[in-house]
Amino acid sequence: MQKDFTYDTYSGLIASLKKAGYVFLPFIDFISNGSDGEKCIALRHDIDRLPENALKMARMENTAGIKASYYFRIVKESYDEDIIRQIAELGHEIGYHYENLTTCGGDLRLAIDDFRLNLEKLRKLYPVNTICMHGSPLSKWDNRDLWKKYDYRDYGIIAEPYFDIDFDEVFYLTDTGRRGMGIRLV
Repeated sequence: MQKDFTYDTYSGLIASLKKAGYVFLPFIDFISNGSDGEKCIALRHDIDRLPENALKMARMENTAGIKASYYFRIVKESYDEDIIRQIAELGHEIGYHYENLTTCGGDLRLAIDDFRLNLEKLRKLYPVNTICMHGSPLSKWDNRDLWKKYDYRDYGIIAEPYFDIDFDEVFYLTDTGRRGMGIRLV
C-alpha cells in the first residue's frame, strides 16, 4: 500500500469522516465537554517543525468547517509567532508541545522553570489551557516525568492527552514519523 500524506488526501479523509457523521473537536473541547453522545474526533497536530505547513493545514481545516488543536514546540524549527496567531485566528486551539526535561538535561528544577517561562511566552499569543509532551526518542529522558514531581494543573493547565485520556475508551490513530496510520488500543 502506497502511503499518501498529501493535503488532497487529508482533505478527502476529512470529507469522508464528516459524511460518516463525525464531528471534530479541539482537544480542550473534547476534554471539557466530551462528545455529547456524538461520534467525534479530537484532532491534534504536534508541530515539531515546518510551521508553514501547519498553517496550510489549519486553513484547509477551517475551509472544511472543522477545528483542531495545534501544539507548538518553543524551538526555532516550530515556534513562529505570526503563524501561531494566524492559526488561532482561524479558531483552532493552540497548545504547548513541551520537551523541557530533555532540553534541560534531566534537571527537574531547570525543566519546570523552563516550562513556566515557555508557557508564559506562548500565552502572550494565546490563552493556552492544554499541553502535550514532545517525544524525544534520542533522549534518555521522558518529558512526562516532569509531572512525577510537579503538577501541570498548578500552571493553569486543564489537560495533557497522555495523562487525561482513557485509552481504553478512545481509539487512537497517529501518523507519527509519516510511517502510516498506527492504531493503538491500550
